[in-house]
Amino acid sequence: METTTDAPSFARSRRQRPENPARIWAPLADLTEAAVAAAGSGTVAITRGFDRNSRQRAKALRELLNRRGVAAVEVTPAPGSDRLLADVEITAVVNLVGAGSWQPYRLAAELHAPVLTPKPGDGRAEEVKRDVIALADDSGQRDVAISHVAVRSEDPAASRLTLTHDGEQLTVPGGWLTLTVHEGELRVQVGGVDFPERTLTTAQVRVEAFDAPHRLVRDELPIADFEEGAVTFTAEPKGLVVRPV
Repeated sequence: METTTDAPSFARSRRQRPENPARIWAPLADLTEAAVAAAGSGTVAITRGFDRNSRQRAKALRELLNRRGVAAVEVTPAPGSDRLLADVEITAVVNLVGAGSWQPYRLAAELHAPVLTPKPGDGRAEEVKRDVIALADDSGQRDVAISHVAVRSEDPAASRLTLTHDGEQLTVPGGWLTLTVHEGELRVQVGGVDFPERTLTTAQVRVEAFDAPHRLVRDELPIADFEEGAVTFTAEPKGLVVRPV
């Protein structure tokens, strides 16, 4: 009697072609194609959240990219997660976190890479370029703010700020300031103890804090104590590229 032996079902399933990415998540196929096109010879950063859906989508996207010969690294909004990107050439950032987080956009601007994000509807969505604020300390460490930066003293009666811009220097007792960016320039609102509030417009400003702790806030997120030292803020016109796909 003639017999045939089939491979176990689990072995057959491993040899099957991967399922349609859109069945996992509708935007996944378009995000994969856009990431492959933007990656070049570099690596794609996949920014994801901590929920189950986000983890599954990131895993599926990473596997799809690997099949296309594109390296990918997952990062999260957790502090220090972006250390995974150190010494890696990132040529695109995929936003799986969602529109409610600044992190994917700030990371993309910091790395000078476009951020790829699912388009909000079925219609066509245009690429958007936004001005951003670059932050750099004296060691050269770089960061980016998308919305604004604020510096506030914890003891205005004892502290002072010194601002240097366009060859001029301004010392503000008990100083505070807020920076935004508009039309390629910084808009600096500054005031202090017995110092009337004023607004400066410049491309770059260096801020030094003295005599008391200060708090540096970026896009509503406190990121550092700022007691003794300096930070240089620079307007970066069109420093963020958002590409809906």
